[in-house]
Amino acid sequence: MWWALVLLFGLLSQSFAADDLIVEIQAGKVQGTSYTSPNGKEFYTWRHIPYAKPPLGDLRFQPPVRPDSWTNILDGSKDSPACLPVTSSDMDSVSTYGYSEDCLYINVYSPVPANSSASFSVMFWIYGGGFVGGSGDFSLTDPTALLEDNVIVVTFNYRLDIFGFLSTEDSIVPGNAALKDQLAALIWTKKNIAFFGGNPMDITIFGGSAGAISVGYHIISPMSRNLFQGAIMQSGAAVTNCLQANPRANAVAVAKQIDPTITDESSSETIMEVLQATDAQLLVNVSLATRVFDAAISTFTPIIEVEEDNPTPFISRPLYEEIKVGNITKVPIIIGTNSEEGLVLVQTTDELNDLAQYYDANPDILLPNMNLKDGVSKDTVVELIKEAYAGNSSFEDDPASLIRLVSDASFVRPELKHGVLQSEFSNVYFYEFSFVGTLSADRLQIPGCGKVAHGDEVGYLFNISATPIETEADYLTRSRLVKLWTNFAKTKNPTPEDDSAELLQNVTWEPLDKDNLQYLDIGENLELKYHRKAETTAFWDSLWEEYSFHPYNTF
Repeated sequence: MWWALVLLFGLLSQSFAADDLIVEIQAGKVQGTSYTSPNGKEFYTWRHIPYAKPPLGDLRFQPPVRPDSWTNILDGSKDSPACLPVTSSDMDSVSTYGYSEDCLYINVYSPVPANSSASFSVMFWIYGGGFVGGSGDFSLTDPTALLEDNVIVVTFNYRLDIFGFLSTEDSIVPGNAALKDQLAALIWTKKNIAFFGGNPMDITIFGGSAGAISVGYHIISPMSRNLFQGAIMQSGAAVTNCLQANPRANAVAVAKQIDPTITDESSSETIMEVLQATDAQLLVNVSLATRVFDAAISTFTPIIEVEEDNPTPFISRPLYEEIKVGNITKVPIIIGTNSEEGLVLVQTTDELNDLAQYYDANPDILLPNMNLKDGVSKDTVVELIKEAYAGNSSFEDDPASLIRLVSDASFVRPELKHGVLQSEFSNVYFYEFSFVGTLSADRLQIPGCGKVAHGDEVGYLFNISATPIETEADYLTRSRLVKLWTNFAKTKNPTPEDDSAELLQNVTWEPLDKDNLQYLDIGENLELKYHRKAETTAFWDSLWEEYSFHPYNTF
């Protein structure tokens, strides 16, 4: 379901090969190209630049390794293959140049040609896709709208699913290779972006969904300290519940399907050797076969790494607690959600009814990933949650209550909590994207629910030709959203007192206050509002306080 989108490449001009588009970075020279936007502006791009060695053979599942240098001029005019997706949705992302394990490449988009003395703010995009799909292709993340506001945009690929998150929970396969790919790309950007006209001391990391969760992890990880100066999280946070359960057991289960002699007692070295020798497509198929509940939900996701004998732990301590005590990169952030994230789960009334029946029949899935105090029955907690949203009704009788619950439990609750915790240490700008435009027009309308689903805002930041924006209101919303984001990238304040004030309707976006929960509603108009989901937020806070115990990872 993650942006199965193909953009036309008619705007790209492969004929532009002037010497002033050859950039010499630390590893070698890269030939760029130019393209002209629909507004007649010319932009410059260097793509398919290796930021790590191909993660093949002995490097499969391992942290990324610095790439070799090159002597010839590297052709940077085309995208690289995307990392192998492990997903079965009919709407999977389509990569222009196919898929490969050899996929760790980075792309730079700039308003100026090479060898410029400019020093633009940099926006480093981490794509979403549930950690199973997505890529940094121009065909999927054309950043022209952002470039027109004079920032540099960096996109890249990172490993997915089993390739990015397999772990034996020890030093043999420590896990989180995908997050370490992101880190390597960020380090590459810090070291090289000045060659493209970017300011290495002014980098804002931003992402949607799994990309936003990843941004949250970078805020926490000590390995990402001093690499960025701002962060934007769109529908995801560090305390979002997506951590992998039983990583070693998952690795063993996959290895057993490849080699029946593998047992629970097999050494981590043996498990790694078996899986490193396995054909990549077979690993994709086996990973798909391990999934339960929903084929779109991966078995292999981020983990809390074991620190012992692990030279590269990316996240290894309780996530909630790290934010709470301020053991984070203390930078300003934008964080928020769409008005009804859970709409992404259903396309038709029949699907809605099926989902409601499933939850009614399997109420245990309502239980959050929380540590229950001694003597607390999970049935008690589940019943309280269902009653808070559906009262005495079933979800089948009140399906809107289920969608609201899914939206809050999966998105609103963790985003608000991350925002409130971090607001003790840096400015936090919270938002709700509620604009109902072309990209939300075909969503299932459910009385009692919002109308903008998970991911609907991304097409207002990036051009996506399979689902283009069309109306005057669409383009006005794009202009406002892009301006808020680029203002923040440049000044760390989305509404500074400058010439963007009229476009932004003279709104001042105030930082989050835990007592007022103020947020910017990005709808047909921009409006600062207060007490975002205050009642349900208080419910979840009290539930955790009464029935759970610290330390927390998710919330």
